[in-house]
Amino acid sequence: MASFVEIVGEALQAYWLSPLSLTVLAVCGACMGTLLYVFVTNARNAKLRVSLLTGLYALSIFFWVFIAGSLVLCVSQARMVAYAKNGVPLAVFSALVGGLATSAAISAVVWRYGNASVLRTFAPRDPSAAESWLQDYVGTLAKFEGVGQIRVGIVDTAATLAMAVGGKHRTILVSTGLLHLLEPDEVELVVAHEVMHLKHHDAEFKVFSRVLSRILFFDPFSKFFDPAVHREREYLADEMGARSSGKPATLASALLKIASRGPQEKGSWGLSILGSGTGIFSRYPPLQERVNRLLLLSDLLRRPDADGEKT
Repeated sequence: MASFVEIVGEALQAYWLSPLSLTVLAVCGACMGTLLYVFVTNARNAKLRVSLLTGLYALSIFFWVFIAGSLVLCVSQARMVAYAKNGVPLAVFSALVGGLATSAAISAVVWRYGNASVLRTFAPRDPSAAESWLQDYVGTLAKFEGVGQIRVGIVDTAATLAMAVGGKHRTILVSTGLLHLLEPDEVELVVAHEVMHLKHHDAEFKVFSRVLSRILFFDPFSKFFDPAVHREREYLADEMGARSSGKPATLASALLKIASRGPQEKGSWGLSILGSGTGIFSRYPPLQERVNRLLLLSDLLRRPDADGEKT
C-alpha cells in the first residue's frame, strides 16, 4: 500500500501536469504580461498606470492564492486528486472558487473593520471654531468632485499628519502639528490631495493592501506591485489635487515643509501624505520627483494665461 508521501507526490504530479491547472496559470501569466506591457508603454498616463498596476497586483494575489489553495488540496485530499476520475478538475475548480472566496472574505473584513481601526488608533476630534473653515473647504471640494460627505477629524499631535480614511464613514485626518506648520492655502492643497485619495478609493486600498501583505507574506510579486501601486496613486492624488485648485506649486511647498520636519511617525507610514523610504520597495515616490512634477504642472497651467497676455 502506497505511503501518504507517495500519494501526495502522485496527487501533485497529476494536478500540475493537468492541462486544466496549467491553463489557469498560463492565462493568469498572459494577463499579467499584457498589463505589464501596456504599463511600460504608457509612461505619462497617470490614471491608466494606476489601473494597470492595481490589476497586476490583483492578479498576483490570485496567482499565489490559487497556488497555495492547490497545494493545500493536493495534500489534504491527495487520494481524491491522485485516483478519483474527476479528482483533478474538481481540485482545480475548488482552488479557483476558494481563491475568489478568500479574497472576497478578506475584502469584506477589511472594509468592515480596517478603516474603523485606523480611526480608533488616531482618535480624532471634531474641528474647533477656529478650525471649522477646513471642514467647510473639504465639504465644498467633495461636493464639486462628486465624492459625497467627508468628515474632517483633528488629531492632537505635533506630528505632521494628513491621511484619508475610507469605508462607511469617510474621514480626512489632519494633525494640529500640520495646521501649525503650513499656511492655510497649503493646508487646502494637502486636504485636496486626500480628497482625491477618497475619490479614487485609494484610502480603502491602502488599508486593504497592508492587511493582505501580512496574510500573503509568501507572495513575491506583491512585494513589487503593492509599493508600485501606492507610488502611482500618490502621483495621481498630487496631480488631481493640484489641478482642482490650480496651485500645484503650493502643494510642492507644503510637501517640502512637511519633509523638513523629519520622518513621519511609524504608525502613520503608508497612510499619511508623506513617508520615509526610497526605492522599489517604498510606498512613497521620491520627494524630489513629486516636487518636480508639481512644478512642471504649475508651468503648464500658467502657459495659457501667459499666451493670452501676449495676444
